[in-house]
Amino acid sequence: DSLNYIDNLRLGIDAVGSAGGVVEAAIAYTGDITDKTKTKYTLDYYLELVRQLVDNKVHVLAIKDMAGLLKPEAATLLVGAIRREFPDLPIH
Repeated sequence: DSLNYIDNLRLGIDAVGSAGGVVEAAIAYTGDITDKTKTKYTLDYYLELVRQLVDNKVHVLAIKDMAGLLKPEAATLLVGAIRREFPDLPIH
């Protein structure tokens, strides 16, 4: 869901999970988590999204960067934080 709205993803997550499939969900990246003056799309915002997806039994996580905003420093912070909290969750 391009709005990172978990409720919109639940139908698909539940359907794939019920069918025994591999559930992959994507979070849409926007903003700049390295800019501390930005308060909406922070590292905590993305980590909470991932927590909700994991709670909904997602097997694989994708990070979509449709606008090309995810710079190397931000990618390192984001993927590193996700990996620390969910070391067994495949990320691409």
